[in-house]
Amino acid sequence: MGIITRLLLLLYVLAVMSVSVVSAGVCLHFIPAQVWQNELQHLISRPETLAVIAVMFLASLCLLAAVFSTEKKKSGTTKEVELQKGSSSEVKITLEAISEVVERAALTVPGVREVTPKVVRTEGEIPVKIFLDITLGQGYSAPETSEKINRTVNEALQTATEMTGIPIEVKVTEVTHAVAERERRVV
Repeated sequence: MGIITRLLLLLYVLAVMSVSVVSAGVCLHFIPAQVWQNELQHLISRPETLAVIAVMFLASLCLLAAVFSTEKKKSGTTKEVELQKGSSSEVKITLEAISEVVERAALTVPGVREVTPKVVRTEGEIPVKIFLDITLGQGYSAPETSEKINRTVNEALQTATEMTGIPIEVKVTEVTHAVAERERRVV
């Protein structure tokens, strides 16, 4: 349900609640008969009343259409990629898992200081596309490093998921001379 439909639903519900409260007051005789009959006669004589009724009718039609609409999932909204489909089993992998494999593989390439991967699901034979924003160390060639990243990441994805030929777009967002801080290994 879209934001406009939700706003329309909010206004519609508030109007119905107001009418319900007034109707309850009339039924329980909290509002005297002379008062509500006089107000009702006044409302019926106003041309704006017909406009409000028309707007309420259109809002009802929009909300009814929203109830019966069927929206298909977009290809980029699913969080899984199907790796294997067969009669006995299915194998799926989440985009987050692919992102972690990509990040670890890219960080092993010399000259790469930081990696921010973004994995996008696509339609067709190749199920995903990968965008990498990297921080490159000073003294390293961006084209050579990009080629090494493509090779290393594709090898890691082939090993982990058996997907080959995944398009990888590498963008150097920063060049730094700082040494990458690595976690200490405990032996």
